[in-house]
Amino acid sequence: MNKLSLILSAVVMIAMLVVIAPGILAINRGKALRNIAIWLGIFAALGLFYQNFGPGSAHPLFSVPQGMQRTPEPVQPIQLSAPPPEETKPEIKPDGKTDGSKQDNEPSFTPPAE
Repeated sequence: MNKLSLILSAVVMIAMLVVIAPGILAINRGKALRNIAIWLGIFAALGLFYQNFGPGSAHPLFSVPQGMQRTPEPVQPIQLSAPPPEETKPEIKPDGKTDGSKQDNEPSFTPPAE
């Protein structure tokens, strides 16, 4: 996000607060402290529950059983060497010379099998 979008988001949030705040304060007149205490208690209870029974705790309730966890398959090593080249004899033309595509002692390239 760039700076302009952050500034516009802040302006919109302040405008919403100005529009909504009077109505919320009118509804909670005389009960605001009680409602704040109730919501803080709810959030504290959820935080304690997550801390004691969440994924990083000693007794996690919300973990996948061992039998259902996927185990990684062993990685097969990659064969980096090419198979040995096949022994081929160069074609000999009627005049007694080779076809000129390769030297007599040079191995030919064989692409790897897929």
